[in-house]
Amino acid sequence: MRFLFGLVAAVVICAGWTICPVSVRDTMTRSVTPDAETVEEMRAGVEVIVAALSVQSPDLEERDSTNR
Repeated sequence: MRFLFGLVAAVVICAGWTICPVSVRDTMTRSVTPDAETVEEMRAGVEVIVAALSVQSPDLEERDSTNR
């Protein structure tokens, strides 16, 4: 089992030397960065959540100051 683990570790290390880390980083950045439309939808969703929370607990600051 140790031999197999050592062999896998050696393969991973050698693969790391052959792969250009800059191109891997750029590829990963392109694959996980959302497009502008998705970002706008996420912001709109956050605004809806914030509005709902502010309606449900408008006197939150007053309760915090009285409980201290």
